[in-house]
Amino acid sequence: MQYDWYFGQKSKSSDAEKRQCMHLVHDLIDLSMMARRNGLLSLIQVAEETHSFLLKKGLQLIVDGVAPQLVRNVLESYIVSGDYEGKELLERCLVLEGVAAIQQGLHPKVTKELLLSFLGEYSYEIYQKEFESERKGSLKSYLKSIEDTTPSSSRGSKLDQIILKLSNDAIEKFLMEINTGDLAKSLKGMGGRAQIRIFNKLSKKAARALRDTIEDLNSLNASELATAQQMALEIISDLQ
Repeated sequence: MQYDWYFGQKSKSSDAEKRQCMHLVHDLIDLSMMARRNGLLSLIQVAEETHSFLLKKGLQLIVDGVAPQLVRNVLESYIVSGDYEGKELLERCLVLEGVAAIQQGLHPKVTKELLLSFLGEYSYEIYQKEFESERKGSLKSYLKSIEDTTPSSSRGSKLDQIILKLSNDAIEKFLMEINTGDLAKSLKGMGGRAQIRIFNKLSKKAARALRDTIEDLNSLNASELATAQQMALEIISDLQ
């Protein structure tokens, strides 16, 4: 598909229609998260249940292991042969790009930026207010869900105990020395109370980013977990 001036004119939709398309964007981002966490095969059930022909076809092709360029070619052919206009064209192109992003393994945040760009600048703020406020508010629920988590290893238990005993200033210094990726990995093996203490020392924006990073982690093997936790222990030791 060529997203040029001609496409812009042919896909022109009202503000109300673009708002309706935001529901599709939200669903595609959810699928992107699902695929990153659980693998592409987790999309099978969605492919069987969706009422969208194009989305069903795209997900089926992904699950069947068809090459990305061929998947795009097939979906583009369905779109072009339909000679759609307005909202019908816009929705189908969102599905096309959403499916492509999922197959490429793009981060859900990047997928969101890509899909919302089809709806225009004003749509970004509207999407945040209408579709992300619930997710932002779910941080409290997330922390509640990990409250009773126990450490998964002896090293995790040691790190857990140290974090609980550190002063607030020491935790703040620790957070300045460790990157989000390594912090997320080390938290995966810690107890809930220690994790919550870390989250509570972050700004809301940073806490949500950390939660998203943790949730985006695929299966973490014992070696990766041990390395991340050892790094955290060494940083704390150096600070002390």
